[in-house]
Amino acid sequence: MSKRALLGCIAALATMLLFDLLISVSGWQLDLPLETGLGGIPLGSLLVTFGAMLLGGWIARRRFRWIALGLAAALWLAVVGVLWVTAQPPMDSLALVLKYNALAIGLSLAAAWFGAMLGERLGERRVGVPG
Repeated sequence: MSKRALLGCIAALATMLLFDLLISVSGWQLDLPLETGLGGIPLGSLLVTFGAMLLGGWIARRRFRWIALGLAAALWLAVVGVLWVTAQPPMDSLALVLKYNALAIGLSLAAAWFGAMLGERLGERRVGVPG
């Protein structure tokens, strides 16, 4: 992994953690999911994921899409693990946790991919910066 890719990872994760910290400290309810028949859609998290991966891709400039996808998947793996361990009825099985969050997981992975892709393209367009 190149230094740029590592810096992109750090920037993306720091952006996401900073957003979560600001939400926790402020008490704002910016990330309440939009409920649909297919599950909840956390619009705030999707926007932050897109922006964080855009920043990471911009810093890395190339080959960040798969890294962004891996970061988003790892974060969702942790979230699903915590939800499964702490689940109460009626959502007390892994299948139900995954079923309820499948739409959010898919949209989050797509936001990470497209954010990283756009960031890479913007990063490559920077004039006068050595690659």
